[in-house]
Amino acid sequence: MKYVIQGGIIVTPEFIMKEAAITVDNGRISELGKADSSPDFVINLRDNDIVFPGLINAHDHLLGNYYPRVGTGPYMNWRPWDNDLKTAPVYEERGKISNFDLYVIAAYRNIISGVTTVQDHIPHFVNEEFIDKLPLRVIKRYSLEHECSSYDLKWGRGITVEHNDAVKNDMPFITHIEEGYDEEATLGIDILKELNALDEFTVLIHGISLSKEDISDIAKHKANLVWCPSSNYYMFKDTTDIKELLVQGVNVSLGTDSPMSGGLNILDELQFAHTLYKELYNEEIDYKTLVNMVTVNAAKAMRLKDLGRIQVGNIADFLILCNGDVSNPYKSLVNAGFDNISMVISEGKPVYGYGKDYDFFEHFTEFYQLTEVNGKERILIGKPIDLYERIWEGVKFKKILPFFPVDFYQ
Repeated sequence: MKYVIQGGIIVTPEFIMKEAAITVDNGRISELGKADSSPDFVINLRDNDIVFPGLINAHDHLLGNYYPRVGTGPYMNWRPWDNDLKTAPVYEERGKISNFDLYVIAAYRNIISGVTTVQDHIPHFVNEEFIDKLPLRVIKRYSLEHECSSYDLKWGRGITVEHNDAVKNDMPFITHIEEGYDEEATLGIDILKELNALDEFTVLIHGISLSKEDISDIAKHKANLVWCPSSNYYMFKDTTDIKELLVQGVNVSLGTDSPMSGGLNILDELQFAHTLYKELYNEEIDYKTLVNMVTVNAAKAMRLKDLGRIQVGNIADFLILCNGDVSNPYKSLVNAGFDNISMVISEGKPVYGYGKDYDFFEHFTEFYQLTEVNGKERILIGKPIDLYERIWEGVKFKKILPFFPVDFYQ
């Protein structure tokens, strides 16, 4: 199917385009600037609608997408938090839901906040059973080690093997780094340097105890870092030195982590990041900088060459905001809430939108359900109503997750 999105504002996100159009053909962007002359459908945006690339959540644990948060930090490292998690009643409650349904919950949590691509930091043998069945793109090509410490979860085959695999296959090598303050945790960067595993393929998660020297090494070796401020502050009452990372030119992305320790969704994470930066440094972080963290920066870190920006040839992933401030569209995204998400498109197909746009959804063969999210009529790909019914059957009460606030079913 070929269609055109026209009107409103297009944020690529490197620059802003006004009075322009996007042509989508067979799931990719075929024209940008002027509209194709013979589309099958035209989406006419209002003046205060804003089109962004589909967002990328650079760090999530999809199997752990449940609520509420667990733990009473601050902790010395992540391990005692994990112990608290495993003994919490809500963990037992979560265990009554199938692993597949937890993955579907995670997919909807991301989709309704504008995310079209997510990195699920877990071994391939765990998620490969589920990710092809989800209405969300989950990154498949990566190598990983859980953490650079003796108390990691042994998810990988060892740092050297996993890193070499990443270099050989041009994919990210992902690991938690310095997620704590004990002596071993703070040696993470030194360990990677010693093993020649710190370079442009390396994607570091958290880094709350990074020193300025560590950050200089990250910058020198062109490694990447994923910032998860909500989770960091909940577990440790601290976060990485994000200002120093940005000053030294490190490629920084943003991730939510699990909602059992982190933010409700990527929108919540953007807002918390903006607020926290001001509290820490008594100055504001640029809104565009934050938007880049969930688009171009994340695509670079994850080596996703045709995602993260709106340009001809790229995969047609879009987030369309409504009622935005066209004088500062970057700020509009950072301040957006559920009601501002007008439509989410993945590989050219709509996966989420307002009920008024049903005529567009009807052009696709996907299965959609009408429901209400946050009190507004919405169209969602798949069967979200059935999902909640299975959750309720499992936990034996009508639990509503705040990151997927379905209020009414038809």
